[in-house]
Amino acid sequence: MTLKRFYTILSAMILINLLYGPLVRATDSGLACPDWPLCHGKFVPEFTFQIFMEVGHRYYSGILGILVGIGFVWILRSPETRKTLGIPASLSLLFLISQVILGGLTVTKLLHPTTVNLHLLNAVLLLSSCITIRLLLSEENRSLFVWNQDGKYYFAIVLLAVLYQLFLGGKVSSHYAGLACPDFPTCHGEWFPEMVGTIRFHMEHRIFGYLTALLVLSLAAYSILTLENAKVKQFLKFAAYLISIQIFLGAMNVLYHLPKLVTGLHTLNGVLVFLFCYMAAFYHFRKPNQEVR
Repeated sequence: MTLKRFYTILSAMILINLLYGPLVRATDSGLACPDWPLCHGKFVPEFTFQIFMEVGHRYYSGILGILVGIGFVWILRSPETRKTLGIPASLSLLFLISQVILGGLTVTKLLHPTTVNLHLLNAVLLLSSCITIRLLLSEENRSLFVWNQDGKYYFAIVLLAVLYQLFLGGKVSSHYAGLACPDFPTCHGEWFPEMVGTIRFHMEHRIFGYLTALLVLSLAAYSILTLENAKVKQFLKFAAYLISIQIFLGAMNVLYHLPKLVTGLHTLNGVLVFLFCYMAAFYHFRKPNQEVR
């Protein structure tokens, strides 16, 4: 197996885990095992559905951790890959360690909202570091990194907005605010309800979601009208499609009272929006290889 194929598979597996984790949350399985790293003091406990979900998530995450470690050692063994991929590989290991710590704290702190939110964001950063390695492996001149300054603040603002929107979504979930507003697009029949209690978390997520959608759609339009890089345009078109799906999934979550699969897909789709924006930024900030001298 090549290193390129290895990181393709690893990135896909991490993405699957970003669906698995929210499903653990959606099925109220997060505290099915009250201890960590064991479950009821056992490595293989007696399984109920919720214990199966929680322990399965732990086992799967453990496999991912081993694979991230293998990739890190693989990259460091070769002077060439160590020089060109050493930084993102080191970041992937750092994010892996922090993810393990946050996973343990999520259980021992009884699903404390801040820990849960950081656990999600850290997983997105781990995926981003592995995706970066995969993208660099596709570049013939990956050691030559020439910044393209056009629209750099625009891309940075969109990436930060999408990442913050994922954080707000985590706050809604961790504060059990998904049904604080039982209707859509209004909240208890009001466009601007009183921002108190869980309604505040819910409405912050909605309002900033609309802003994030406008930013992603406007960046896609900007790329189509002004940029030349075909990959940037393609990735941002996908992001624009996905942000539309995201709004639809959010509405379905409210109107159908948080169906478990829809809840998981809502988180996964949000991560995909970030991922496509990130890949667009990656290629936008790199001048084409033929321009590098």
